[in-house]
Amino acid sequence: MMYFSRVRIRAGSKSLSTLVDILKNDIYGAHRLLWTLFPGQEKRNFLFREEIAREQLGPAPTARGEPIYYLVSQSEPVAESDSLFSVESKPYRPRIMNGDCFGFDCRVNPVVCRQGKKHDVIMDAQLQFLTEQIQSSQLESSLPAKSNKGVYKKLLLNDDNKALNTRLTELLENDLRYAERLQQISTLSDKLEWAIKAHIDTVLENWLKAQGDRLGFELMTDSVGLSKLQNSAYIWHSLNSKGKKAGFSSVDFAGQLRVTDMEKFEQALFHGIGRSKAFGCGLLLIQRV
Repeated sequence: MMYFSRVRIRAGSKSLSTLVDILKNDIYGAHRLLWTLFPGQEKRNFLFREEIAREQLGPAPTARGEPIYYLVSQSEPVAESDSLFSVESKPYRPRIMNGDCFGFDCRVNPVVCRQGKKHDVIMDAQLQFLTEQIQSSQLESSLPAKSNKGVYKKLLLNDDNKALNTRLTELLENDLRYAERLQQISTLSDKLEWAIKAHIDTVLENWLKAQGDRLGFELMTDSVGLSKLQNSAYIWHSLNSKGKKAGFSSVDFAGQLRVTDMEKFEQALFHGIGRSKAFGCGLLLIQRV
C-alpha cells in the first residue's frame, strides 16, 4: 500500500513566520521535519515536493507564502496533536495501462558521470558547449591555466569572431524552439547565450528521455515533432549542515508523457526519478491528459 499526502503547516503554529523563513532556505531542515511524520522509521520511505501554499490553493484566506508539501510514502504519515503539520492522506493506487497519456510535473537533480565523478548536467552542458566553441575557433592556446565559463565567453567574444557568429546562427536556425529568436538578437553575446540555452534544453531533454527508457515512459511530441516538455527553475540548494560546499541543484520539468511499461512506470511513481530524492527531488506528479 502506498499513500499520497498533502502536508501543511498548522495555522496556529507558534512563530509561524520564523518557521516559514527557516524552511524556505533549508531543504535539509524540511526533510528532517517531514520525517517526524513517520515515527519509529529508521529508513526514509517517502518522496516529497515543496511548493508555495498560495500558488497551490488559490485565494484561500489561510494560504500565504508558507510551504506546502506533497508526499508519496509506503506508510501513512501521522501528525500528532502537537505537530507543526496538518496532514491529508489517501491510498495511492494509480490505474495505469500501457499507452496511457499523462501531463506531468517533476523536480529532479540531473547529473552526468564523467571519469567516475558525477557532475551537474546543466553546468556540464555549458562547459562542454563552450569548450567545443573554443576548439572550433582554435583558441585553446589562448586559455589561461585556470579558466571558467566567464573566461571562455570573454575569449570567444574578444574579437570579431565571424566564424563563431556563423556557427551560432546555424545552430539556432536548425532549432525549431529558437529559430524565431534570431530576429530579436542583435549582438554576438546574446546569440551565444541563446545558443547555450538551446544546447542545455537539448541535454536536459535527452537526460529525461534516458530516464523514460529506464522507467517505462516516453515524451509525447507535437505536430512538428517537438517534445511536449518545458524546463524551468534551475536552482542550487545548499546543505549547510552537511558542509560548507555541500549541496545539489534541481530543475523543474513539465510536459506530457506516454506509458510504455506500466510496471516500470509505477515504480517511478512510487520511488521517484533521478538523485537527491531525500531532499525534495524525484516525485513524479501526473494527471491524465
